[in-house]
This record gives sequence, C-alpha cells and structure tokens, in this order.
Amino acid sequence: MLAQRLITGPLLIAALLGLVWMDGWVASQGNPGGLVFLAIFAFLLIPLAAGEAASLLQQSGLRAPRGTAVFLSWCLLGGACAAQFLEPSRSTLALALLGPAVVFGLAMLSAAWGRRIEGAWVSASGLMGIAIWTGLLPAFWVLATQNHSAWLVAGLILVVKMGDIGAYFTGMSIGKHKLIPWLSPGKTIEGLIGALVFGGLAGLGLSLLSQSAADPQNQLCMAAGVIGGVALAFLGAMGDLVESLLKRTAGAKDSGTLLPGMGGILDVLDSPLATGPAAYLVLLWGTAG
Repeated sequence: MLAQRLITGPLLIAALLGLVWMDGWVASQGNPGGLVFLAIFAFLLIPLAAGEAASLLQQSGLRAPRGTAVFLSWCLLGGACAAQFLEPSRSTLALALLGPAVVFGLAMLSAAWGRRIEGAWVSASGLMGIAIWTGLLPAFWVLATQNHSAWLVAGLILVVKMGDIGAYFTGMSIGKHKLIPWLSPGKTIEGLIGALVFGGLAGLGLSLLSQSAADPQNQLCMAAGVIGGVALAFLGAMGDLVESLLKRTAGAKDSGTLLPGMGGILDVLDSPLATGPAAYLVLLWGTAG
C-alpha cells in the first residue's frame, strides 16, 4: 500500500504542476486565468468524483443516479464561475444564490420521479450534498486562479496534501489515541496534531517562496501562510472524515479503485474540496489582491 502511494503521489503532483504550467501558458495568450483548471474539474474530476459519491449513496440505499449527480455538480460549478464574469451588481449575487436553489429543486424532482415518495427527501438531500461537494467547492479553487497565480494556488493545494501526509506518517509512527474510533478507526489525535504542524510549516514555506513574485497579489504574507496552513490542514482532515462517514454508511473501504494505493478520485480530493472556500479567503486576506 505505502509503496503504491509513493508512486501514485508523485505522479499526481507532476500532473498538478503540468496543469499549472498549461494554465499559465493559456493565460499568456490573452485568456482568463483558471480556464485549464475549470476544464479539468468540469470534464474529468466532477464526472469521476460525483460518480463515485453517487455510487456510495446507492450502496447506502438512496436513489442517486450518477448522471444526475454529475449534471447537478456541473450546474453549481457553472453558476459560480459565471457569476464571476458579471459586473459586480445585484445580478451577480442573485446568480450565485440562485444556483443552489435551482439545483435542490432539480434534485427533488429526480428523487421523486415516477411518484416515488418514500425516501425522496433524503435522496434529494444526498444529491444536493454531492453537487455542493464536487461542484460548488471546486469553484473556489477555479475562482482563485482568476485572481492569483496558478502556481500560488497549486501551492495551497500542496499545503493541504502536506497536512494529509503529516497526519498519515505521524499517526503511523506515534499515533496511540483514537480521534473518532466509531467513524474512522485509523485516525488518531496525534495524527491530527501532525497534520496541523505539517500544514503550518508548509504554509510558512509557501509564504517565503511567494515573496519573490513580482505581483503583490501573489505574495502571501507570513501570518496568512502559517495560520492559513494550519486552518487548511484542519479543514482537510474534516473533509476526510466527511468522506469516511459516507464510506462507512455504504460499507465501503474506498470510494473507488482508480488510483493504486489511494483508492478512488474522491479519496484524493476529499481534503482539497473541503478547503476550497478557506483557501480562497487565505488568498483574499493574505495577499495584496
């Protein structure tokens, strides 16, 4: 398992850096930043992640068609990103707030289709949760790349994953006290502390590296780096627990088998997805932008 992770992990990091370079090249041609990330989320990650989440809901006994889950996630991602391109006005706020309301209505129609009343509300809530998780939360990462360097945004993603790495190795080496044994028996309090330490140090390192950027909006201040790193590591751990709750409800160990040693795409994205809003705020408050 560890050997497979040591192979899959670097490959995923290399893929992320490749996407960052490609997004920078596309932006240099006069296009808005974040287009590559938007395309990857829309056409690759959302179909995979929302599909895996829908399968877990189905294993839990809920009505959650994969196609519906993917479509609703697209709606929230598209609505959030479209609102960014409007001039600041009431229309922008209305579009951003209207998306979740429309998506919940569509989820309710899907769950009750064919006059199936029993379990419709719970199934619709599950579909709405998938749409928020895999559609709305990624939008914060996409929007961040429109106002800041993709390299800085990718750095925050790596800060989140450093928290995951810190939790994993600290828990393996010195973990003795279970964090929430009924939910995730493998996670320990020591592992959570390790995640916070690794996240804070990674955030500090990102802050120091960003000082060489020419644009002030790509320079992350030291306080934001450290505090933001700790916050992102904590929220990433909470996102991991949320996915654990879904997997335990479904009786599954992993969300899928796509990534050797790591499980499914949702097993890798659970923490970055959960930290999207916080990462956006770290960049908003921690830089001149």
